[in-house]
Amino acid sequence: MNIGLIIMACLATGTFIAVLVRQPGRLKGALAQVGRQGGSLAVRIPMALYVASSIEHFVPTEAIGPVIGEGSGWKGILLASAFGAFVPGGPMVTFPLALTVWQMGAGRPQIIAFLASWSIFAVHRILSYELPLMGSRFVLTRLSASWYLPPLAGALAWMLIALFGLWTG
Repeated sequence: MNIGLIIMACLATGTFIAVLVRQPGRLKGALAQVGRQGGSLAVRIPMALYVASSIEHFVPTEAIGPVIGEGSGWKGILLASAFGAFVPGGPMVTFPLALTVWQMGAGRPQIIAFLASWSIFAVHRILSYELPLMGSRFVLTRLSASWYLPPLAGALAWMLIALFGLWTG
């Protein structure tokens, strides 16, 4: 069991007990919502894991290292930043994909740049939500103010790893 799972189990148990003690009438509704969301996730997570793991069969492992591996430097950070913006889907697709690509040889700074880019620039979210709701002026201002953040995150990770040997495992 990892620390994240232990923390989540403690939070789930604590909130269950809090609802049971403070508002027992709401427990049935809370459990019903767990069932609805759990059912949705029970379908999505295996599909997302399958898609992410399938990448290993389409992209040769030896192709990852030169492009976005530890030794790819700035080029890899910039490519990972660009790629991250165009990955469609939510965290159930993106994080298994990032894990798979990392296990195939992508560098740590490059994965950090990829995830930062996906978080900030997901093109599908910009086109589907942000542009129609906020307008082009807002979108252009936000993108102009934040374009440098994914490469900066990758560069800072690169520096921290080089200087302090962080994240050696």
